[in-house]
Amino acid sequence: MNGLLGGKDLGAGDLARLAHFAETRGGAPKYPPGRFALWGFGSPVGGLRAVCGGAVHAWVLGDWFVPQSARSKPFDPAQVLDAYRHAGHGWVWSVVGQFALVLWDDARRELALYRDDSSAQTLYYHRLPSGALLFSDRLDLLVNCPLVPRRLSTHGLHEYLRFLDVSSPNTIYDGVHGTEPGVLCLHGRHGLHQLQPPAAGAGPIQDTPPTLDEAAATLDAHLAAAVAVRTRDTDALVAFLSGGVDSAYLCALAADLGKPLTAVTVGFDDAAADESHVAAGVANALGVPHHVLRFSPAQYRRAFETLAAAEYPFADPAGTPTLLAFERARELADTALDGTGADTLLGIMPARHQRLAVQFAARVPFALRRALARAMAAVPRVRDYRPLLDFGDPEEVLMRWRGWSRREIERLCGRHVSLAETRFYRVFRSFAHADHMARFSALMGNLPDDRIHVAAAATGLRVRFPFFDPPVVDYVWRLPVGLRYADGVHKRVLKHALAQRLPRSLWDVPKHGFDFPFDTLLAADNYALLRAHADTPTLARLGCADTRALRDTVTAYLAGSRQQRFRVWALSVLGAWLQRHGLLA
Repeated sequence: MNGLLGGKDLGAGDLARLAHFAETRGGAPKYPPGRFALWGFGSPVGGLRAVCGGAVHAWVLGDWFVPQSARSKPFDPAQVLDAYRHAGHGWVWSVVGQFALVLWDDARRELALYRDDSSAQTLYYHRLPSGALLFSDRLDLLVNCPLVPRRLSTHGLHEYLRFLDVSSPNTIYDGVHGTEPGVLCLHGRHGLHQLQPPAAGAGPIQDTPPTLDEAAATLDAHLAAAVAVRTRDTDALVAFLSGGVDSAYLCALAADLGKPLTAVTVGFDDAAADESHVAAGVANALGVPHHVLRFSPAQYRRAFETLAAAEYPFADPAGTPTLLAFERARELADTALDGTGADTLLGIMPARHQRLAVQFAARVPFALRRALARAMAAVPRVRDYRPLLDFGDPEEVLMRWRGWSRREIERLCGRHVSLAETRFYRVFRSFAHADHMARFSALMGNLPDDRIHVAAAATGLRVRFPFFDPPVVDYVWRLPVGLRYADGVHKRVLKHALAQRLPRSLWDVPKHGFDFPFDTLLAADNYALLRAHADTPTLARLGCADTRALRDTVTAYLAGSRQQRFRVWALSVLGAWLQRHGLLA
């Protein structure tokens, strides 16, 4: 087991128990146990650097690249102490990197926990009844500590059934929370509180807005610098080329670096999901070697079982091909580029029916909406407009995965269900009714990319996310909206910049998305995966009151119905994870 485990303000008995747990599992003290204690286990994911001076001690997991004020110079970890002393905790928002930070100020008796917006690193914590705090960068390490009750969270289960995932600050474990990306958690004399980052993109770039050509040229320069600084410590690169705009752009920028570069694409036999021909055209135009990876059902099944051993369950169907692609990429290079973050950065406008539902229909009481939707179903000319009214919570209109609705979860679990404290609901409600693009873009950023982070941790592949670069983010967010979205064209300025590097005909095509056709995996070997992980005994032990409804969902799928395929997939993932972790009720 690799990682960090620490505690603050523990009583003598709890501190002794924690020390015994750490020592018996090979933990090495990183700080003398007292008001604050920290142990390191093995080689923490992303590497570990310690910086100590006087009463201030900091441990950094992952990578710093450069400070915003000096992009051409390497970042010196010793600058942490000076930055903290001069700017306080706000210094963390001026650092460019993919990192998690633990900072202990002994004089102030204050502990700071932080991870950057990319979510490449993780940090978890648990508060004891006494007010003391336990924390770790590894969820498994924290929940196996004798001071933490290792129980499935009811609210975490509800969130999983709704979103097919659990987002920080919540986790699948009762009483265990994850630090939210970009938010600083402080535990001091008065307990735990959080500091939000300063608003990015405050004010226009200049009095006269730039033209599309000018904005594209500046964005290109910023992104080129972001790619360069994230790859300066590697001799060979992999670019994940999906066939979309974002990955094509990063591949084009990486090709200019002069380092050995290989493009990797996952291909599927299902033509509706396969975009390898688009990726091949881009790679060929750039003169980049291109590998199209195709995997067998047996390989996908092995990857599924590997992901079942991950620290938490997530039902993104693309998790299995991502893990297999990362394994192959790690054979080619130690660093890869990924386009995660571009959708939120450039902005996505939801479909018109979603905008109407959120802005207007959501104000109509649920019972009346449902009655009107039923009435519309009987009228041929208007039945196609039912989605405008036929939804439960307004938040459900903009959700990606097709899990159970909140009201369905209440029937399944036999209790009141509130999702108000999920990050998705909180982000949704922080915007005005008519603020469609900003809301939807923020929600896309809220969705965790667990498949990428888990696969990176499992394979040791370092994945870089240039679209999270602070100068890039600051510049794009200060552009007029019309340069990002206009006349139905998303990512307008990015596409204009890419067109200067690659002909539009190569990449400006309808995008399928990285959607793994998981039905093939579920049906393989006479539905072996379903029979192993979504069987009746397993479903009966999930802790739901109405297991018959779950069983009927799986039975209908086995009989040939594909209407609730995402739900069946989610049950298989959850069952496998619970079996592997011994958490079935």
